Amino acid sequence: MFVYGKMPNGDDVFQITLESNDLQLKVLSLGAIIQDLRMKNIKHPLVLGYPKLEPYFENSGKLGAIVGRYANRIANGTATIEGKIYSFDKNQNKTHTLHGGSDGSAVRNWKIVQYNKSMVTFLDKLPDGHMGFPGNLTVETTYKVAQSTIDIVIEASTDKTTLCNFTNHSYFNLDGTKNIANHQLMVECDKVLPVDENGIPISGPIFAKDLDLDFKTGRTLNNNGNPIEVDHNFCISNTRQNLRRNAFVTAKNISLELFSTEPGLQVYTGKGLNSGNEKIWGKYPYREFAGIALEPQIWPDAPNQIDFPNPLLQPGDKYKHHTRLKFSRTKI
Repeated sequence: MFVYGKMPNGDDVFQITLESNDLQLKVLSLGAIIQDLRMKNIKHPLVLGYPKLEPYFENSGKLGAIVGRYANRIANGTATIEGKIYSFDKNQNKTHTLHGGSDGSAVRNWKIVQYNKSMVTFLDKLPDGHMGFPGNLTVETTYKVAQSTIDIVIEASTDKTTLCNFTNHSYFNLDGTKNIANHQLMVECDKVLPVDENGIPISGPIFAKDLDLDFKTGRTLNNNGNPIEVDHNFCISNTRQNLRRNAFVTAKNISLELFSTEPGLQVYTGKGLNSGNEKIWGKYPYREFAGIALEPQIWPDAPNQIDFPNPLLQPGDKYKHHTRLKFSRTKI
Protein backbone atom coordinates (compact mmCIF):
# COMPACT_ATOMS: atom_id res chain seq x y z
CA MET A 1 0.00 0.00 0.00
CA PHE A 2 1.26 3.47 -0.81
CA VAL A 3 0.00 7.00 -1.36
CA TYR A 4 -0.92 7.18 -5.04
CA GLY A 5 -1.96 10.83 -5.06
CA LYS A 6 -4.27 13.32 -3.43
CA MET A 7 -7.93 14.21 -3.67
CA PRO A 8 -8.79 17.81 -4.62
CA ASN A 9 -9.35 18.45 -0.89
CA GLY A 10 -5.84 17.19 -0.08
CA ASP A 11 -6.75 13.76 1.32
CA ASP A 12 -4.42 10.92 0.42
CA VAL A 13 -5.55 8.33 -2.12
CA PHE A 14 -3.98 4.91 -1.61
CA GLN A 15 -3.19 2.17 -4.10
CA ILE A 16 -3.09 -1.45 -2.92
CA THR A 17 -1.74 -4.35 -4.95
CA LEU A 18 -3.20 -7.81 -4.36
CA GLU A 19 -1.59 -10.91 -5.84
CA SER A 20 -1.96 -14.63 -6.32
CA ASN A 21 0.09 -16.97 -8.47
CA ASP A 22 -2.20 -16.19 -11.42
CA LEU A 23 -3.49 -12.63 -10.93
CA GLN A 24 -2.33 -9.15 -9.93
CA LEU A 25 -5.06 -6.70 -8.93
CA LYS A 26 -4.51 -3.00 -8.24
CA VAL A 27 -7.23 -1.12 -6.36
CA LEU A 28 -7.62 2.47 -5.20
CA SER A 29 -9.19 3.89 -2.06
CA LEU A 30 -10.96 6.42 -4.31
CA GLY A 31 -14.26 4.76 -5.22
CA ALA A 32 -12.86 1.41 -4.03
CA ILE A 33 -11.87 1.24 -7.70
CA ILE A 34 -10.39 -1.75 -9.53
CA GLN A 35 -7.74 0.14 -11.46
CA ASP A 36 -5.80 -2.67 -13.12
CA LEU A 37 -6.01 -6.44 -13.46
CA ARG A 38 -3.30 -8.60 -14.97
CA MET A 39 -3.09 -12.32 -15.62
CA LYS A 40 0.23 -14.16 -15.53
CA ASN A 41 1.93 -14.33 -18.96
CA ILE A 42 -0.74 -12.08 -20.55
CA LYS A 43 0.64 -8.71 -21.69
CA HIS A 44 -2.56 -6.65 -21.71
CA PRO A 45 -4.84 -5.69 -18.77
CA LEU A 46 -8.18 -7.48 -18.43
CA VAL A 47 -10.10 -4.39 -17.28
CA LEU A 48 -10.32 -0.80 -18.47
CA GLY A 49 -8.52 1.67 -16.25
CA TYR A 50 -6.48 4.85 -16.12
CA PRO A 51 -2.73 4.71 -15.34
CA LYS A 52 -2.94 7.90 -13.29
CA LEU A 53 -5.25 9.30 -10.65
CA GLU A 54 -6.66 12.52 -12.09
CA PRO A 55 -9.09 11.02 -14.66
CA TYR A 56 -10.82 9.18 -11.82
CA PHE A 57 -11.96 12.48 -10.29
CA GLU A 58 -14.46 12.67 -13.16
CA ASN A 59 -14.66 9.03 -14.30
CA SER A 60 -17.92 9.49 -16.18
CA GLY A 61 -17.96 5.81 -17.15
CA LYS A 62 -17.45 4.75 -13.50
CA LEU A 63 -14.53 2.56 -14.57
CA GLY A 64 -13.85 -0.07 -11.89
CA ALA A 65 -15.75 1.76 -9.13
CA ILE A 66 -18.17 0.57 -6.47
CA VAL A 67 -21.37 2.45 -7.34
CA GLY A 68 -24.21 3.22 -4.89
CA ARG A 69 -25.99 3.74 -2.57
CA TYR A 70 -28.33 2.79 -5.38
CA ALA A 71 -26.66 1.36 -8.49
CA ASN A 72 -28.36 2.01 -11.82
CA ARG A 73 -31.36 4.34 -12.16
CA ILE A 74 -34.21 5.70 -10.05
CA ALA A 75 -36.84 7.27 -12.30
CA ASN A 76 -37.43 10.99 -11.78
CA GLY A 77 -35.10 10.93 -8.78
CA THR A 78 -37.91 10.13 -6.34
CA ALA A 79 -39.21 7.18 -4.34
CA THR A 80 -41.56 6.53 -1.45
CA ILE A 81 -40.00 4.90 1.63
CA GLU A 82 -42.28 3.98 4.53
CA GLY A 83 -44.94 6.38 3.28
CA LYS A 84 -42.65 9.36 2.80
CA ILE A 85 -41.63 10.71 -0.59
CA TYR A 86 -37.88 11.31 -0.93
CA SER A 87 -36.16 13.30 -3.67
CA PHE A 88 -32.63 12.33 -4.65
CA ASP A 89 -29.81 14.00 -6.54
CA LYS A 90 -30.85 14.09 -10.22
CA ASN A 91 -27.52 13.56 -11.94
CA GLN A 92 -28.80 11.99 -15.18
CA ASN A 93 -30.15 14.63 -17.57
CA LYS A 94 -31.25 16.59 -14.47
CA THR A 95 -34.20 14.19 -14.33
CA HIS A 96 -33.17 10.78 -12.96
CA THR A 97 -30.82 9.49 -10.26
CA LEU A 98 -27.95 7.34 -11.54
CA HIS A 99 -25.56 5.26 -9.39
CA GLY A 100 -26.45 7.07 -6.16
CA GLY A 101 -26.10 10.64 -7.40
CA SER A 102 -23.21 12.94 -8.26
CA ASP A 103 -21.47 12.24 -4.92
CA GLY A 104 -22.18 8.51 -4.92
CA SER A 105 -19.74 5.94 -3.58
CA ALA A 106 -17.83 5.86 -6.90
CA VAL A 107 -16.26 9.28 -6.31
CA ARG A 108 -15.76 9.10 -2.55
CA ASN A 109 -12.43 8.29 -0.90
CA TRP A 110 -12.99 5.13 1.15
CA LYS A 111 -11.07 4.26 4.30
CA ILE A 112 -8.87 1.16 4.45
CA VAL A 113 -9.94 -1.16 7.26
CA GLN A 114 -7.47 -4.00 6.71
CA TYR A 115 -5.27 -5.42 4.00
CA ASN A 116 -2.62 -7.99 3.22
CA LYS A 117 -1.08 -9.33 0.03
CA SER A 118 -4.28 -11.09 -1.06
CA MET A 119 -7.17 -9.01 0.36
CA VAL A 120 -8.29 -5.51 1.26
CA THR A 121 -11.40 -4.11 2.96
CA PHE A 122 -12.59 -0.54 2.34
CA LEU A 123 -15.12 1.39 4.45
CA ASP A 124 -17.39 4.33 3.66
CA LYS A 125 -20.08 6.04 5.72
CA LEU A 126 -22.88 7.79 3.86
CA PRO A 127 -24.65 10.19 6.23
CA ASP A 128 -28.41 10.55 6.67
CA GLY A 129 -29.71 12.81 3.89
CA HIS A 130 -26.68 12.28 1.66
CA MET A 131 -27.83 12.70 -1.96
CA GLY A 132 -31.34 12.80 -0.51
CA PHE A 133 -31.33 9.23 0.87
CA PRO A 134 -32.48 8.53 4.43
CA GLY A 135 -30.32 6.77 6.99
CA ASN A 136 -26.70 6.71 8.09
CA LEU A 137 -25.40 3.89 5.87
CA THR A 138 -22.15 2.10 6.64
CA VAL A 139 -20.74 0.08 3.74
CA GLU A 140 -17.68 -2.15 3.42
CA THR A 141 -16.20 -3.62 0.24
CA THR A 142 -13.73 -6.50 0.39
CA TYR A 143 -11.62 -7.70 -2.52
CA LYS A 144 -9.92 -11.07 -2.18
CA VAL A 145 -7.63 -12.69 -4.74
CA ALA A 146 -6.99 -16.45 -4.73
CA GLN A 147 -5.44 -18.31 -7.67
CA SER A 148 -7.46 -17.21 -10.75
CA THR A 149 -10.45 -15.90 -8.77
CA ILE A 150 -11.49 -12.50 -7.38
CA ASP A 151 -14.21 -12.33 -4.73
CA ILE A 152 -16.02 -9.03 -4.20
CA VAL A 153 -18.11 -8.82 -1.02
CA ILE A 154 -20.13 -5.68 -0.24
CA GLU A 155 -21.84 -5.41 3.15
CA ALA A 156 -23.94 -2.55 4.54
CA SER A 157 -26.06 -1.59 7.51
CA THR A 158 -28.29 1.39 8.31
CA ASP A 159 -29.94 3.14 11.25
CA LYS A 160 -33.06 4.09 9.22
CA THR A 161 -34.94 2.30 6.46
CA THR A 162 -33.19 3.19 3.21
CA LEU A 163 -32.43 2.05 -0.33
CA CYS A 164 -29.32 -0.10 -0.69
CA ASN A 165 -27.96 -1.51 -3.92
CA PHE A 166 -24.23 -1.56 -4.69
CA THR A 167 -22.17 -3.11 -7.48
CA ASN A 168 -18.72 -3.06 -8.99
CA HIS A 169 -18.63 -1.23 -12.33
CA SER A 170 -15.56 -2.75 -14.00
CA TYR A 171 -15.37 -3.03 -17.78
CA PHE A 172 -13.72 -6.16 -19.12
CA ASN A 173 -11.69 -6.47 -22.29
CA LEU A 174 -10.12 -9.91 -22.51
CA ASP A 175 -8.19 -9.65 -25.79
CA GLY A 176 -6.59 -6.20 -25.46
CA THR A 177 -8.04 -4.84 -28.70
CA LYS A 178 -9.87 -1.53 -29.21
CA ASN A 179 -13.35 -3.00 -28.77
CA ILE A 180 -15.19 -6.13 -27.69
CA ALA A 181 -16.55 -7.19 -31.10
CA ASN A 182 -14.65 -10.49 -30.90
CA HIS A 183 -15.92 -11.38 -27.41
CA GLN A 184 -18.56 -14.02 -26.91
CA LEU A 185 -21.17 -13.56 -24.15
CA MET A 186 -23.43 -16.08 -22.46
CA VAL A 187 -26.03 -14.98 -19.88
CA GLU A 188 -27.88 -17.68 -17.95
CA CYS A 189 -31.19 -15.86 -18.14
CA ASP A 190 -33.82 -15.35 -20.85
CA LYS A 191 -35.70 -12.36 -19.41
CA VAL A 192 -34.76 -8.67 -19.60
CA LEU A 193 -36.29 -5.33 -18.72
CA PRO A 194 -37.26 -3.16 -21.71
CA VAL A 195 -36.17 0.44 -21.17
CA ASP A 196 -36.70 3.90 -22.64
CA GLU A 197 -33.94 6.09 -24.09
CA ASN A 198 -32.81 7.00 -20.55
CA GLY A 199 -32.50 3.40 -19.38
CA ILE A 200 -35.69 3.55 -17.29
CA PRO A 201 -37.76 0.32 -17.31
CA ILE A 202 -41.05 0.69 -19.20
CA SER A 203 -42.53 -2.64 -18.10
CA GLY A 204 -41.81 -5.82 -16.22
CA PRO A 205 -39.57 -8.58 -17.62
CA ILE A 206 -40.03 -9.76 -21.20
CA PHE A 207 -38.26 -12.47 -23.18
CA ALA A 208 -34.77 -11.37 -24.22
CA LYS A 209 -35.33 -12.76 -27.71
CA ASP A 210 -38.05 -10.14 -28.23
CA LEU A 211 -35.34 -7.44 -28.08
CA ASP A 212 -32.76 -9.55 -29.93
CA LEU A 213 -30.87 -9.90 -26.64
CA ASP A 214 -30.95 -13.67 -26.25
CA PHE A 215 -27.54 -14.76 -24.95
CA LYS A 216 -28.71 -17.97 -23.24
CA THR A 217 -26.65 -20.25 -25.49
CA GLY A 218 -23.77 -17.84 -26.13
CA ARG A 219 -23.32 -15.32 -28.87
CA THR A 220 -20.54 -13.19 -30.32
CA LEU A 221 -20.88 -9.46 -29.62
CA ASN A 222 -20.54 -8.73 -33.31
CA ASN A 223 -23.17 -7.70 -35.82
CA ASN A 224 -21.74 -7.41 -39.33
CA GLY A 225 -18.45 -6.14 -37.98
CA ASN A 226 -19.94 -3.77 -35.40
CA PRO A 227 -20.17 -4.47 -31.66
CA ILE A 228 -23.69 -5.17 -30.39
CA GLU A 229 -25.22 -2.44 -28.23
CA VAL A 230 -26.58 -3.72 -24.91
CA ASP A 231 -27.54 -1.73 -21.80
CA HIS A 232 -30.19 -3.87 -20.12
CA ASN A 233 -30.91 -5.63 -16.86
CA PHE A 234 -31.21 -9.40 -17.14
CA CYS A 235 -33.74 -10.61 -14.58
CA ILE A 236 -31.90 -13.46 -12.88
CA SER A 237 -34.35 -13.86 -9.98
CA ASN A 238 -36.77 -11.93 -7.77
CA THR A 239 -34.65 -12.11 -4.60
CA ARG A 240 -31.04 -12.38 -3.51
CA GLN A 241 -29.93 -16.02 -3.71
CA ASN A 242 -26.91 -18.20 -3.03
CA LEU A 243 -23.87 -17.59 -5.20
CA ARG A 244 -24.51 -18.95 -8.70
CA ARG A 245 -23.20 -18.41 -12.20
CA ASN A 246 -24.83 -15.58 -14.15
CA ALA A 247 -22.64 -15.21 -17.21
CA PHE A 248 -19.39 -15.94 -18.94
CA VAL A 249 -17.37 -14.10 -21.53
CA THR A 250 -14.68 -15.49 -23.82
CA ALA A 251 -12.15 -13.89 -26.16
CA LYS A 252 -9.16 -15.58 -27.77
CA ASN A 253 -8.00 -18.05 -25.11
CA ILE A 254 -9.20 -16.18 -22.01
CA SER A 255 -12.55 -16.73 -20.33
CA LEU A 256 -14.35 -15.01 -17.48
CA GLU A 257 -17.09 -16.65 -15.43
CA LEU A 258 -19.19 -14.33 -13.27
CA PHE A 259 -21.04 -15.65 -10.22
CA SER A 260 -23.29 -13.52 -8.01
CA THR A 261 -25.94 -13.48 -5.32
CA GLU A 262 -27.86 -10.58 -6.88
CA PRO A 263 -31.31 -10.73 -8.55
CA GLY A 264 -30.25 -8.76 -11.64
CA LEU A 265 -27.31 -8.46 -14.00
CA GLN A 266 -26.92 -5.21 -15.92
CA VAL A 267 -25.00 -5.89 -19.13
CA TYR A 268 -23.53 -2.78 -20.75
CA THR A 269 -21.32 -3.03 -23.81
CA GLY A 270 -19.93 0.47 -23.38
CA LYS A 271 -21.44 2.47 -26.21
CA GLY A 272 -20.98 5.69 -24.24
CA LEU A 273 -17.32 5.18 -23.36
CA ASN A 274 -14.98 8.02 -24.27
CA SER A 275 -11.76 8.79 -22.40
CA GLY A 276 -11.08 11.93 -24.44
CA ASN A 277 -7.37 12.23 -25.17
CA GLU A 278 -6.35 10.08 -22.21
CA LYS A 279 -4.20 7.25 -23.53
CA ILE A 280 -4.67 4.14 -21.47
CA TRP A 281 -1.59 2.20 -20.37
CA GLY A 282 0.40 3.88 -23.18
CA LYS A 283 -1.79 2.66 -26.06
CA TYR A 284 -4.89 4.52 -27.22
CA PRO A 285 -7.90 6.32 -25.75
CA TYR A 286 -11.08 4.41 -24.94
CA ARG A 287 -13.91 4.81 -27.39
CA GLU A 288 -17.36 3.23 -27.65
CA PHE A 289 -17.53 -0.53 -27.00
CA ALA A 290 -14.01 -0.61 -25.51
CA GLY A 291 -15.19 -2.95 -22.74
CA ILE A 292 -18.18 -4.81 -21.35
CA ALA A 293 -19.55 -4.07 -17.88
CA LEU A 294 -21.28 -6.93 -16.04
CA GLU A 295 -23.02 -5.40 -13.02
CA PRO A 296 -24.79 -7.72 -10.56
CA GLN A 297 -27.42 -5.68 -8.72
CA ILE A 298 -31.06 -5.17 -7.78
CA TRP A 299 -33.17 -4.27 -10.80
CA PRO A 300 -33.18 -0.61 -11.93
CA ASP A 301 -35.96 1.62 -10.55
CA ALA A 302 -37.05 -1.13 -8.15
CA PRO A 303 -38.05 1.51 -5.53
CA ASN A 304 -40.87 2.58 -7.86
CA GLN A 305 -41.91 -0.83 -9.20
CA ILE A 306 -44.08 -2.93 -6.91
CA ASP A 307 -43.24 -6.30 -8.53
CA PHE A 308 -39.46 -5.77 -8.69
CA PRO A 309 -37.03 -7.17 -6.07
CA ASN A 310 -37.12 -5.42 -2.69
CA PRO A 311 -34.50 -2.61 -2.60
CA LEU A 312 -35.02 -1.63 1.05
CA LEU A 313 -32.55 -2.16 3.88
CA GLN A 314 -34.00 -2.05 7.39
CA PRO A 315 -32.21 -1.18 10.66
CA GLY A 316 -30.89 -4.37 12.22
CA ASP A 317 -30.61 -6.15 8.86
CA LYS A 318 -27.42 -6.71 6.87
CA TYR A 319 -27.04 -6.12 3.15
CA LYS A 320 -24.59 -8.63 1.68
CA HIS A 321 -23.67 -8.75 -2.00
CA HIS A 322 -21.18 -11.34 -3.23
CA THR A 323 -19.71 -11.43 -6.74
CA ARG A 324 -17.03 -13.87 -7.89
CA LEU A 325 -14.92 -13.41 -11.02
CA LYS A 326 -13.16 -16.55 -12.23
CA PHE A 327 -10.66 -16.32 -15.08
CA SER A 328 -9.33 -19.14 -17.23
CA ARG A 329 -6.83 -19.47 -20.04
CA THR A 330 -8.94 -21.95 -21.94
CA LYS A 331 -12.41 -21.49 -23.31
CA ILE A 332 -15.14 -22.91 -21.15
